[in-house]
Amino acid sequence: MPFADGYFRNVNPDLLSRIPQSARTILEIGCGAGALGAAYKLKNPSVRYLGIETMPGPAALAREVLDDVICGDVEDPACGFADLVDVDCLVYGDVLEHLKDPWGCLARHVSLLAEDGVLLACIPNVQHWSVIAHLLTGEWPLQDQGIFDRTHLRWFTKSSIEKLIRDLDLSIHNIHSRVFAEEKCKTFVTQLLPGLQNLGLDAQAAFNGMAPLQYVVSAGQHNWPQLHLHGHSELNPQAMAEVRVLQPFRALATLPGVQCLFTNSAIKLQEQNHLIERKVFIWQRPLFATVESAAQSIPVLIQRGYIVVIDWDDDPGFWSPLADADYLTFKLVHAIQVSTPEIADAVRPYNPNVQVFTNALDALPVPRSAESHNQSRGLKIFFGALNREDDWNPLIDGLNEVLRENPDFWSVAVIHDRKFYDALDLPDHQKSFQKLCSYRDYIDELSQCDICFMPLADTRFNRMKSDLKAVEAGAHGLALLASCVVYQQSLVDGVTGALFDDVDGMQRHLRAWQQDPSEVRRLGERARAWVGASRLTSHQVSERYRWYQDLCSRRQQLTDQIFERVPDLALLCS
Repeated sequence: MPFADGYFRNVNPDLLSRIPQSARTILEIGCGAGALGAAYKLKNPSVRYLGIETMPGPAALAREVLDDVICGDVEDPACGFADLVDVDCLVYGDVLEHLKDPWGCLARHVSLLAEDGVLLACIPNVQHWSVIAHLLTGEWPLQDQGIFDRTHLRWFTKSSIEKLIRDLDLSIHNIHSRVFAEEKCKTFVTQLLPGLQNLGLDAQAAFNGMAPLQYVVSAGQHNWPQLHLHGHSELNPQAMAEVRVLQPFRALATLPGVQCLFTNSAIKLQEQNHLIERKVFIWQRPLFATVESAAQSIPVLIQRGYIVVIDWDDDPGFWSPLADADYLTFKLVHAIQVSTPEIADAVRPYNPNVQVFTNALDALPVPRSAESHNQSRGLKIFFGALNREDDWNPLIDGLNEVLRENPDFWSVAVIHDRKFYDALDLPDHQKSFQKLCSYRDYIDELSQCDICFMPLADTRFNRMKSDLKAVEAGAHGLALLASCVVYQQSLVDGVTGALFDDVDGMQRHLRAWQQDPSEVRRLGERARAWVGASRLTSHQVSERYRWYQDLCSRRQQLTDQIFERVPDLALLCS
């Protein structure tokens, strides 16, 4: 079904962000029109997402976006999917309060959970300050919406939610408080302060109990081992950390027991984490010229019990400080994660503990509307790059030749590369320029285009580059006009992209699209399907989790390897 404006506005972000992205089968009780499931499937399209909904209208809508939906009474033991077992996540979004017997219903459903499956529920808090405020004035809370909606049959506090979970023989992974209008609650507690003191009640405890409107509880049959991930980057622009660190962190944080923290200035380690045994510090592209230059960071991290991982996503030979120091940067750490096999081969001689995580996105964007694909009016090319003049310069005359043939048909959006913008032989109203910008603005500009132009000359540096731009553009349904260098390893010419290795090849694609603009849309749709099938963080979240856990289990062995490679570091750590 096409997604209407605002379709996802009713999605509870605190539920969505806690559904494990590694899930293979999900059952949502009370799925409504399927908005939560549809939003999740943009993150994990391969999941089997099932729903049960009591109302026929919403159930019919949900069937258009979920894999299967039953319309029926969830409290009826006969209402369910035949032979459904090993569910990875059971989801109850504001549902339990509507049931006559939520305890019995939950007990039946919990039996469907896989051994490491997660029960996830959002439950209103009857202790909310607004309820107490109404009762103190002798008024019953509103019955048309909110906590005392007239369809609610059961009410819960945090302690009764905890008892509910314990009675199911489940372990609580996390209880998250959804707090709105926090200042109003603070004012209310301040006004109650004399009474609280007379009753011997702690004001902070009272606030903690009355502030949440709802609780999101995550539970399972056993506790997951805690894993703390600390990402750090000092690169500019800050958007460079988005794909390599921040998006993987958002995916990993959906797994129970995983905590993620990111810093982009001074390294600040959380003191309370000294009790956590498994800790990984992921540092994006640091450079160390000497052991002494690392003295204030690496030894401290090792002494605090961290596994130190460098994230590297460029040709290491391009950075002269690395080579001048005999690649000391890679020797000083426990392990290295990279974006391509070529980079892995380049760094492995200096550290054998290397893992490839290809660049990926945390979610597909909502599909573009038919109106935005009205390519009969012309085609818009996107070009956004840093330091690419040597790549596009041999092609610019051929590109301009095509643009001049029909200047009203073509337009170009350029980010950062002013020389490329100036070299385009188009009227000013047919081209646009934006300086280096935030990742969000970059994606917003890209998403308004039809074609992504990705030229790379055949150099060692370029051969080690990733295909990230193709992933970003393909996810938004752009046709991918790309050099064979790098992109032929992931794109299929004429299927998921249009590849060229010279000016003539580039021109053939552009002229064919001018004759048949609908082919651009078809290529974009297939590119989007490629990203959805293989290049999302959900495809690698389990592998990342296992690798970090494995590194932590071998921390002493890996630390000894560091000291063997860099004996001077052992002296600093002693």
